[in-house]
Amino acid sequence: MKKQSIGLVLSGGGARGAYEVGVLTYIAARLPELIERVRVITGTSVGAVNGAFLASRGFTVASVRDLADLWRTLKVDELVALDRGGIRALLAAGGMRLIGREAQSPPVGVLRVDGIAKLVGEHADWRGLRRVVRSGRLDAVGFAATDIATGHTRFFVDHSDALTPRWPHGEDAPMPQRAALGPAHVLASAAIPILFPPVAIEGRWFMDGGVRYNTPLAPALSLGVDALLIVSVRAASEVQQSAPADEFSGLGQVIGKVLDSVFLDRVAFDLDRLSRINDVVSAAEGVFGPEGLERLRAELVRRGRPSYRFVPFAHVRPGRDLGAMASAHLAAMKATGPFSFARILKALFQDDRQTTGDAASFLLFDAGYAAELIDAGYRDAALAHAQLAAL
Repeated sequence: MKKQSIGLVLSGGGARGAYEVGVLTYIAARLPELIERVRVITGTSVGAVNGAFLASRGFTVASVRDLADLWRTLKVDELVALDRGGIRALLAAGGMRLIGREAQSPPVGVLRVDGIAKLVGEHADWRGLRRVVRSGRLDAVGFAATDIATGHTRFFVDHSDALTPRWPHGEDAPMPQRAALGPAHVLASAAIPILFPPVAIEGRWFMDGGVRYNTPLAPALSLGVDALLIVSVRAASEVQQSAPADEFSGLGQVIGKVLDSVFLDRVAFDLDRLSRINDVVSAAEGVFGPEGLERLRAELVRRGRPSYRFVPFAHVRPGRDLGAMASAHLAAMKATGPFSFARILKALFQDDRQTTGDAASFLLFDAGYAAELIDAGYRDAALAHAQLAAL
């Protein structure tokens, strides 16, 4: 019996992306056959960064190890810094408008991410990303970004000519666009609004796909996979730590909650809906038999609805609060200078009591924190071994 094809779905979350690598490291070590069965990779934000690296190398066990090694070498001060020039340009444009003068808004963010752009540009094999689809190793690779002009999600995808995707419809459905994927698509998907500069693609400006579409499940299904392997980077609410409630927690906590809302993960809702469809399909087959189920699916298609099918899935998410882990790591971290980004994170992106660091966890591109997240992802994947092995 032919093994089911798998769609790998990687969600967004900035520096939390190291957690995804930890999950994949466990799979590569303990369930490598799942790696071989992945035919589609979709991602948003840092999920696009990780997905591009892995896909461009044919998504092998070795590519997972290489990506983990890369995360373990990151130095936050080499990747992210305050963009003083960008901030001045923003203030200057605003000042001109205040006095009634015309001024063009500069496409900048509060932070400089030259190091991240260089990392993305140099470490993914962009020609390999095209070859991996043309050769048939993968059927499709796609990344979600948000069109700033409309607020809608654009799903940039390279897929096999043999595929005829049935894209979802509706106001919230992403707009697919076939593309020869490159660094701009990944950087656009990962451009955290206000903090990172927006990215221009074909005359349109884009920002982080996580604003509207942080975990792109539907596109993976539209591209024909039989099962889903989903890795998200937001812990369940029962394990998230809160700042002290009896006092104002400071700007860091406010920024953290704003970023949490930007990257609001709808994966629980989407998976609940998928589970309900699976139950309906299973019940229909049990009551009417396989032929009755096929007649029902044909009637749904006639009415313009999808031909619903049973889709097995495995979902791995953090069992610990990654923001609290970031806060603890920052507390033990030595700042390298008076204006080091680690010092900025401590000053502006933690709550006043240093209990949580939700905002810091998105921006702490540091080898030590990445290693902790990789270990956490590995442990959580081990706990989900039975669910993963059942795919």
